[in-house]
Amino acid sequence: MATLNIPNSFANGQVIDAPEMNANFTAVKNFAEGLSTGANFDAGAINTEDIAATAITAAKIATGAVTSAKIQTSVSLTTPILGVATGTSLNLTGNVIAHSAPTPIVGAYTFQLTDDGTIIEKNDASGVNVTIPPESSVNFANGTQIVVIQTGAGQTTFVAGSGVTLNGTPGLKLRAQWSSAVLIKRSSNSWVVLGDLAA
Repeated sequence: MATLNIPNSFANGQVIDAPEMNANFTAVKNFAEGLSTGANFDAGAINTEDIAATAITAAKIATGAVTSAKIQTSVSLTTPILGVATGTSLNLTGNVIAHSAPTPIVGAYTFQLTDDGTIIEKNDASGVNVTIPPESSVNFANGTQIVVIQTGAGQTTFVAGSGVTLNGTPGLKLRAQWSSAVLIKRSSNSWVVLGDLAA
């Protein structure tokens, strides 16, 4: 932590001058106020072990108090620390790298909430249906995207569940083995299929 410098010192029995005493009080006041902005903390002065569990909450952080400049470039942020990030938009500069391992599924299948943002591989010997369920069953968020790859010879057909509108051209089937498509939820119970399709 930075050093608190007191401008005036007094000996025992010395008459204290009011302006000098006030200058000392002002120095302490300014130093303490600097702590609230982080100005008087040295880098690394506060470690994880120095902070009690749950001591820092969102309500205790002033609006705009945490800025990029105050976070070291080497800091590592992970999901268990941050929780789930939410917002209406995210602007990024540079590359965004995301890895999603494909999930192999055999047989008829109905989308589940955990399929959002994933890749599904359909490895079937004969034709099968992949069903998009209604919101009353599985309430996907608008903008949900699910990739489906037909890795087997059996043709994959996309089927709209009760009350669901599903659009695609020229049809709602993957064309051949190794064809793929992405299914996007446009709005309430409305989906579109984009990819290598057949009627």
